[in-house]
Amino acid sequence: MAAFAAAPAFAHHSFNAYDMSKTEAASGSIKEFRWGAPHSSVVLLFLDKDGQQQTMSLVSGSPLAFSKQGFAPRDFHRGDKVTVSYHPNTGGAPGGALASLTLPDGKTYKDAEVAAAPADAAAPAGPPGK
Repeated sequence: MAAFAAAPAFAHHSFNAYDMSKTEAASGSIKEFRWGAPHSSVVLLFLDKDGQQQTMSLVSGSPLAFSKQGFAPRDFHRGDKVTVSYHPNTGGAPGGALASLTLPDGKTYKDAEVAAAPADAAAPAGPPGK
């Protein structure tokens, strides 16, 4: 029974919605930061390749993961200019799984759960036999 009770801890997060084989980067400003369980998230305003303002949502670690790296909710402010790296959504919509977030003062959060995920956790499926 103990093994079954522990299983959710190992399979806590599915990365099926993200292409873990790719890492993209963006700079922009925080529109919203959601400090919450089981995962926090950030909504980022950024300029796309055509110079048009867009919004992306990035799912990230738990509040505990942020706290272990010295972050608190007061560290994230609407309008802060940040740089992020992330694994993109498989469906092509802007956003994905946050890999890192650097605040204006240079302090960087790195998502350990995302870093530990295998690169092929949600790689797009190819034709059968490939």
